[in-house]
Amino acid sequence: MSNPDRERLREYFSGPAVEVPDRWSKLWDAGDFLPFDRGQPNPALVDVLTDRRDLIGDCFVHLEHSGQRIRKKALVPGCGRGYDVLLLASFGYDAYGLEISDTAVQRCKEEQEKNGYKYPVRDEVIGAGSVHFLKGDFFSENQEWIGASGRFESFELIYDYTMIPWLMVSLQVPISTTPEHASGMVVPHG
Repeated sequence: MSNPDRERLREYFSGPAVEVPDRWSKLWDAGDFLPFDRGQPNPALVDVLTDRRDLIGDCFVHLEHSGQRIRKKALVPGCGRGYDVLLLASFGYDAYGLEISDTAVQRCKEEQEKNGYKYPVRDEVIGAGSVHFLKGDFFSENQEWIGASGRFESFELIYDYTMIPWLMVSLQVPISTTPEHASGMVVPHG
């Protein structure tokens, strides 16, 4: 992201913190200034999933007591158009993208419909995981979105490379305001 874009976003988001969710929604609704949208998954995530699986393990949780294995759940807060969500699902994760705006969630679904073919199953034996796009505020103390599908309460992987770092560096949000509740969302075997 260029410095002028970063400055424009900083100016756009200066103001009361309670207005931030509405401001994100307005950006997505207008759709003419989305400098954080690179049009593809993060290359670092691609590298980890293809070349450094040792860092995150495989896409299954192996339950010792039953011998069963279940797919790991991955959360991408602030997922944008959902590129990273689609990529994680292609590697076998049940992937959940979280966005604060109805319009952003709709853009995710459109991306999946239009370009889902760009995310082929990476291993036919493992198969693809599921894809879910949810509306919610990752930073809110009210985490209604966690139970929105009735399928999950926690995740084995939370992947974020833009939202929290961008808030801390670009907008100079103190690290103490990042969500402590995130650690409670990751299960012990995640």
